[in-house]
Amino acid sequence: MINKGKQLTLSQRIKIEEMLNQRHRKFEIANKLDKSQSTIAREINKHRKLKPSGPFRQDNMYNCKYFINCKKCTGKCKIFQPIPCNDRDRNIGVCNNCDKLKSCKLDKYFYIAEEAQKKYEYTLKDSRQGVNLNTSELIELAHLICPLIKKGQSIYTILNNHPEITLCEKTIYNYIEMGLFKDWDVTSLTLKRKVRRKVSKKKLKKRKEPENYDGRTYTDYLDYKIQNPNIPTTEMDTVYNQQSGPYIQTFIFENTSFMIGIFHTNKTADSMSNTLNKFQDKLSDEEYKNLFSLLLTDRGTEFGKPQQFEINIDTGEIRSKIFYCDPQQSSQKPHVENNHNFIREILPNGQSWNNLTQDKVDLMFSHINSTPRESLGGKTPYEIFTFIYGKHLANKLNIQEIAKDEVTTTPRLLS
Repeated sequence: MINKGKQLTLSQRIKIEEMLNQRHRKFEIANKLDKSQSTIAREINKHRKLKPSGPFRQDNMYNCKYFINCKKCTGKCKIFQPIPCNDRDRNIGVCNNCDKLKSCKLDKYFYIAEEAQKKYEYTLKDSRQGVNLNTSELIELAHLICPLIKKGQSIYTILNNHPEITLCEKTIYNYIEMGLFKDWDVTSLTLKRKVRRKVSKKKLKKRKEPENYDGRTYTDYLDYKIQNPNIPTTEMDTVYNQQSGPYIQTFIFENTSFMIGIFHTNKTADSMSNTLNKFQDKLSDEEYKNLFSLLLTDRGTEFGKPQQFEINIDTGEIRSKIFYCDPQQSSQKPHVENNHNFIREILPNGQSWNNLTQDKVDLMFSHINSTPRESLGGKTPYEIFTFIYGKHLANKLNIQEIAKDEVTTTPRLLS
């Protein structure tokens, strides 16, 4: 009875090599090992080692049975067929101890038991990884994505920048969860954190409606947008780690997802509104109009003097229109709130900002704006912004494009 369903062992492979050296045929080896002839044939064909017969064999020259007629063989011809050898290809399968080795001009194949066993163990190890990759492919993938993950780039960003990776986003996340990249210090803890906002169960104290918000509420904003649909909205906010500062005043241009930040040591309306004064001096009238005509922000005290944001005190010129979200409704300005997640990845909560400067803030936002977004069809905010407004305007805002594989959104960017 033929023994089926079991893998060949090293001792059986050694026996195969011995019988091949004695020029036994495949069916004889199969009978000796109590295996099917097809099992022995597959073993030999899969693990035999090629040894070209001469320097010309790499191009298959003189090795085609039609070569005598055409004499121009390059090995790429559609009718190319190697010269057959019954002992090598059919009866035995290899050239082990063949008496014609010295005179034969054909390619040679040899079966070596130890090398066959190593090749089998290598294949077995790969198949048990639970992934559709062999070891070499896994190493190549790790060397490409792991340095980028350590820079804080998301899997989506990496796949968007490297179309040569054929795996999907979910598959790579699964591989990381399985620990395939732990040898490169990449685990699920290395990934960009997934932020979920929980609805607070606390009852919020209702704020008193000050008179200066009349005509500037979120409802007024929606009405204004209906009447002026072509005016782009710029969402404005403040982010900080300690109440005592320092602070970053953030602006995101809703139509491009392009974000900038201004460093402040004081969290006052005078300081925040003075930012617009500086932009007015730096930008042309048309550029300022395109970026800051319509502002949407929260009801923080630093934005509590709307006239200073709407009117240039020095000239009396009306420059912007400002509206305020409803109390405790940060979701009404979702773009700036969501983009703060990028800031928190580079400047985590609890980290001191004492060494922070405007140059570092500009560097941080250059990297943030060079990160592709799924919402932008794989484009970066920098690409969308410069397509609409030009690179010269991005330069005026001190934002530079960062090479895709150099983008870093972790604390080491500013360390």
